[in-house]
Amino acid sequence: MTTNNNLTWIVPLVFLSIFSCKWESQEDLIDPCNSAITWTPAPPDTCFELPISPIGFVDATTHWPIMQTPHYCPFDPDKFAYLAGDYYGGEVRIQNVNLCTGDNKLVISAKSINYPQWGADDWILFSREGGALYMIKSDGDSLKQLNDSILFASYFWINDGLAIHAKHNNINLILNTDGEIFDTIPFSIGMGAYKNHRLAVWGYINSQNSHSIGVINLENWQFTPYTDYEPFRIPLSISWLDDETIVWSNTKGIHTANILTGHITTIKATPCDILRYNSVSGAPDSSGKLLTTRTEYIYVNPDSLVSYRRISLLDTHTGQEWILGLE
Repeated sequence: MTTNNNLTWIVPLVFLSIFSCKWESQEDLIDPCNSAITWTPAPPDTCFELPISPIGFVDATTHWPIMQTPHYCPFDPDKFAYLAGDYYGGEVRIQNVNLCTGDNKLVISAKSINYPQWGADDWILFSREGGALYMIKSDGDSLKQLNDSILFASYFWINDGLAIHAKHNNINLILNTDGEIFDTIPFSIGMGAYKNHRLAVWGYINSQNSHSIGVINLENWQFTPYTDYEPFRIPLSISWLDDETIVWSNTKGIHTANILTGHITTIKATPCDILRYNSVSGAPDSSGKLLTTRTEYIYVNPDSLVSYRRISLLDTHTGQEWILGLE
C-alpha cells in the first residue's frame, strides 16, 4: 500500500524456544525452520539522483506499512521486537516476531511509540507521549509507566536488564525498573548497548571536543575510543555483534570495531543517498546475524519513486542480506 504522505516519525519472550534456527547455508537462511516469513534477497545496489521538492523533501510516495528499529530478544536469537505503522498519523505498534515459526504478535499500539528495547527479564522498554518511559512484557501484559513529566532520551538497558540508562537535560542517568534515579554516568554519551559489563556507546566528547564511538567498562568507568566522527555524521544506532565486536550504522553504511585490536571494518557500505541503514541489532548468540532498518528509494515504474522502510537480516560472515516479509 502506498500514500503520497512523506514519513516524518523516525527511528527510526517469556519462554525460550525448544528449538532454534540453523544458519549454516543460504537455504537455511531463506527458509529457517519452515518459517511462514518470506525472505527476499536484497536488490543490488544502484544509484540515481533523488528528486527534491521545492520545500526540500524527497518527492516520493511512502510505502505502507513501514517497519523499523528491530531489537533482538536478548535470551532467544529466534525472536525480535520492532515498530510498525500503517499510515501517517495513525497508531504505531510494537510487534514481536519468531523467525522460526513466523508468529508475529501485537505487544502494544499507541499514537506515539519509539525505540523498543527488549531486556533480559522479558520487559520491553519504550517511550511515548512526549518522552515518558514505559515497560511492558513481550506478550503485552503488565504495562508499567516509569515517569510522568521528565523527558528521557537515549534510553537502553544496562546490567542485564536490572537498570536503565536515560538522558535528561544532557545528564546521563541510571534508573531502576521503578523509574527511580539512583546514579549518574560521569560523562556525556548518546545511545548505547550493554554486554558483559561493558557499554558500546557513541556520543562521548573527548578533551579535543571530538565525538567518539567506543566502549565503557562499567567496573571502572574507563572509556576506550575506537573512532571519532563528525557531528553531522552522527551514528544512527549501535549494538554488539559478539563479545569482541561492536557494530554501528551511519549514512555511509554499517561498520564494526574489534575491541581487542581496535581494527575497524565497513561490512556494508551504502552506495549513495537512495539507501540508509537507520538501525542495527546484533543477534545475542554471537552468530554474526544483524537485523537492520533498511530505508531505500525504488522506482516501481519510470515515473513512480517509492520510499520503503523495511527490516532486513544481514549475515555479516557471507554478506548476504534478506528483506523480511512482515506485512
